[in-house]
Amino acid sequence: MTIRLDITLLSGRYDAGGGDDPRAAEWPPHPARVFSALRSVAADDETGPLAELERLAPPRIHVSGANRTRTRGYAVTNAREKEGGHQVHPGRVSAYRERAGAVPLDVRVQFDCDDAGALPDETLAGLERLARRVPYLGRSTSPAILQFSRPVVAEPLPGLATYEPVGREQGTMQIRVPYPGDLEELDALHELDLPAWQAAGPRARCSYRLAGAVEPAPGPAPSESPYPDLVVLRFIGERPPGNLVARFTSALRKKVMSQTREPLPPALHGHGLPGEPHVAYLGLPFAGFEHSDGQLMGLAVAIPGLEREERRRILRGILGEAGDQRLTLHVPGLAEPFELGYAPDDPLPYSATADRWTRSSRQWVSVTPLVLDRYPKDGDLAAAVLTSFGQAGLPAPHEVELSRQPLTSGAVRLRPPELPKRCRGRLYRHVRVVFGEQVRGPVLAGAGRYSGVGLFAPESSGGAR
Repeated sequence: MTIRLDITLLSGRYDAGGGDDPRAAEWPPHPARVFSALRSVAADDETGPLAELERLAPPRIHVSGANRTRTRGYAVTNAREKEGGHQVHPGRVSAYRERAGAVPLDVRVQFDCDDAGALPDETLAGLERLARRVPYLGRSTSPAILQFSRPVVAEPLPGLATYEPVGREQGTMQIRVPYPGDLEELDALHELDLPAWQAAGPRARCSYRLAGAVEPAPGPAPSESPYPDLVVLRFIGERPPGNLVARFTSALRKKVMSQTREPLPPALHGHGLPGEPHVAYLGLPFAGFEHSDGQLMGLAVAIPGLEREERRRILRGILGEAGDQRLTLHVPGLAEPFELGYAPDDPLPYSATADRWTRSSRQWVSVTPLVLDRYPKDGDLAAAVLTSFGQAGLPAPHEVELSRQPLTSGAVRLRPPELPKRCRGRLYRHVRVVFGEQVRGPVLAGAGRYSGVGLFAPESSGGAR
């Protein structure tokens, strides 16, 4: 028997950005977002029904079409300053934000879980109690009413199209859904003061397609990066020049390791993990665009696929036990400390967002030079680049272009003494590669990929995007 969730969007709109790209409007509403909303209103002793809900197969989604919208304006943020700056919320500040949303043709949305017939009535009653408490979906500007039921007729409302979960090779869109263990992951992210969408790893993505539609055959799924998590910290105030990238990533590494509880996870320091990816520290330059100047817009920590508890410990090490939104970084040789902020929902500056470095592309160009893992005795540098990509867990590129000079605007130039210490004395080049398939970032390669060099940015076939 089917269990149905009816959603009514009271304001006639749905304001929510995509978890992977906050600038893109989310439509239809993702079941994972609804699950997060239900958890947000549940007391700790009311999570039993959610634990059963997360084990169900992804639901069918019935929705109308929608027009995407984008608004701009100032909004209160979670950042706090002694001087304040906001008239209504003391100690808080405002920031200019660009928000995405959708205006549906019909305000009604339905989720149907077809394998939920075995759920007992008390579980359904528990879910219904939680649903009544949910005030909105997405942002607070889209209030909603939620209601669970066992429909007598399982047909959707007239005028609604149906999206159905399918095999990955058959789907035309990726939608985030609950999964076994999602509840525990949300609780852990809440403890760290991290947004719920960071639970959107591969397990949370499900392929959907429009039921009954004749869809063109999709291309193959992109090759995944060895790093499913990228935590970005953006500079607040002064931004350093790109040639200091190795100094800043070294300081960040020391900071994270000092804030992580002993014993340190092996993935954090890399010892005893031959051939396995471990945590990488990146400098994110303003590069690849017409007026790029190579300044570091932020730093990032790339985390490989790990067990949940090990991943949490590393996240705590990055943001501190309190999950602070700011980090003070002291860099040897520089008199003043630098302030960095964790603001994953801010779409600007684009170079300090995860989306800039994690989307899919066939063509990638280095923004910090690639340090070859080994010196080619026969002088074949292109073959050495292929070896570096293979050792980084990435596909072998079909085309390789090398240069002593940057190949894209703003890419960082480094003199030999400015390389990370473990890379000095090695051969390094700027590189552009073209893969035979789509590859999802972040793309890191070379002997210095854990220390701030060997970072690539995606390009379109005609240049930077």
